[in-house]
Amino acid sequence: MVSSYLLIRASYRKVLFFNDVTFVLVGLVTACLSLFGYSVKGLFLPPCSATYPGAGFFLLAFKMLFYWSVMVCAFTFGLLRIIQPQRQENRFILYSALFAGCFLFNEVFRTHVHLRRAGFPKVTIVIFYAWVAIAYGLAFRRLISSTPYALLLNGVGLLFVAFFAEALPLKNEIVSSLLEGIPKLLSGINIALYFWFLCQGLIVRSLNLSK
Repeated sequence: MVSSYLLIRASYRKVLFFNDVTFVLVGLVTACLSLFGYSVKGLFLPPCSATYPGAGFFLLAFKMLFYWSVMVCAFTFGLLRIIQPQRQENRFILYSALFAGCFLFNEVFRTHVHLRRAGFPKVTIVIFYAWVAIAYGLAFRRLISSTPYALLLNGVGLLFVAFFAEALPLKNEIVSSLLEGIPKLLSGINIALYFWFLCQGLIVRSLNLSK
């Protein structure tokens, strides 16, 4: 795990770069939509609810980032099982795929929306996902602690910020949409980058040890 840590540590400039680009992109798109009289809220709505070209783009981008995380972890798990089948890191990567897949399932099938319609308060739903994140962190705390886990914590924290922001009674549509959408988009970027660098480091490390 040490080699993967050093690899991720050396890539924080890339993390800052992608986060900065995201802020600039959201700012430019928001300004353009406001200029032409379109609703900024539409950028974070499901694509099936699109009312103008490009609506739902940022929500779709967020989902694609979690698809990426799940696929990278699943591919890495399959590869590590072939190279070094008995290592503890393999189980960590498998459960990482399931962890990312849990949040992806919620976004694809909008389970939190259906549960709210069924009478479950939003705080209950958020607490459930918080327990999933805590259980994952406790189960693999030693392995996670040897990685730059601040990147993962940042991503998960921003995701919960987005969940709570959705419940805020704000009347300004632009502010409300950005408070929910930007943290969600940044969380997807940071979590995807964390798993990408982590899996890359583990593969390189396993290949070197197998020589």
